[in-house]
Amino acid sequence: MKRLFVRIKAPVVRTEEGIDAIVDYLVHDEHGVTEAVGQTNAAGLAEFVEMNASWAVDPARVVVFVSASDVLSASCEVPGRSVAQMRRAVPYAIEEFVADDIDTMQVACADLVRNEPVHCLVAPRSSVEEWLAFLAEAGIQPGFLTADAMALRNDGNVVDVLFEDDHALVRAAEQMACVDLPNLAEVVAGITVGTDPDRPAALRLINGTAASLRGLDLDGFEVEEALVDISVLGFLAGEFDGRAVNLLQGDYAVRRRPTGAWSRWRPVAALAGIWFVVGLAVLAAQGFWADYQASRFQEQAVELYRTLYGVDRVAGNPAARMRRLLGQTTGTDDSFHGLTGQFGDGLSEISGQYELRGVTYSTRRGLDADLVVADDAVLERLGASLRRAGLDMEVISTDSAQSGGRIGARLRVSG
Repeated sequence: MKRLFVRIKAPVVRTEEGIDAIVDYLVHDEHGVTEAVGQTNAAGLAEFVEMNASWAVDPARVVVFVSASDVLSASCEVPGRSVAQMRRAVPYAIEEFVADDIDTMQVACADLVRNEPVHCLVAPRSSVEEWLAFLAEAGIQPGFLTADAMALRNDGNVVDVLFEDDHALVRAAEQMACVDLPNLAEVVAGITVGTDPDRPAALRLINGTAASLRGLDLDGFEVEEALVDISVLGFLAGEFDGRAVNLLQGDYAVRRRPTGAWSRWRPVAALAGIWFVVGLAVLAAQGFWADYQASRFQEQAVELYRTLYGVDRVAGNPAARMRRLLGQTTGTDDSFHGLTGQFGDGLSEISGQYELRGVTYSTRRGLDADLVVADDAVLERLGASLRRAGLDMEVISTDSAQSGGRIGARLRVSG
């Protein structure tokens, strides 16, 4: 796929006309061949994107480089028993390298591995927000934002130096810098790369020569001079392999656009989700309405029972009681199965505190049960439970002697 590379060369400024900066831009086609290249300001970049790169709203196709002088690169030890703990601890571990308040800085890190140093990039949050605001004005949503020096090759003992006008970009493993030429030799001399003392560091000079490093003893380096005929951004784009630390993490992480089959079905799934929520809302409303109606009818039945029979308190189901008093059938509630089920529900409230010895049933008398319970309180709880269910419980007889200190009771349960 095509990819847009943008390099913000100068600090972003705000003017009366809006936000502005000087940038280099470059477009690679599907094969990595340069299609377009140039340098412009905010208005020119917006016009170029509108005319030639409308696809730059896809973060996966946009890489942005900012000046290495605006970004700190550092490695630190991060404690933690899990990756999640380590990620939370990174800002505090990197704080010793930063002069400003760490809460005002954007801290991004490479993949976290326990017991290994973590490579981090740190930049002021205000700068990150200015860069993103400038790009948004041009219709660009980057998916990768990093320092320009981090695009240089990272190969073991190699020190890369890319000359550009009066300064140079330097990278050695996880170290990087943007250095004025008069100070370049001193910076390169202070860089130690690799752990093998028998293997000299390689010094790769791009668009420059060893003569530019006056005062540097090159005996400890294998020097390679490379002259390229493309722009600095073109060289960085060719070197970029995606392994640099991306500053777009945490609050600035970019949500990728959906691709493939999911992108085609996503609207359908969203619509189905909306209808599902609507259906649940309708069912909930119906449930609340049915509950309200049941409560209202229950209140009406209780009031009618009080009026007809002149009582203040109605136990159990008033409708079932009125049917029995009027001699009407109540379905299966008074049958063997109905009484047994309701009696079982009552027994569930005294679970573990009774022993059922036997049950007999008579259509005239109802249900007789022989129980052994711990004490009278258990019988009272059972009776209260059955009364709430609209049943009557009569204790026919009790006998504590034959039950080892517990109470043996014969009960009669009727509707």
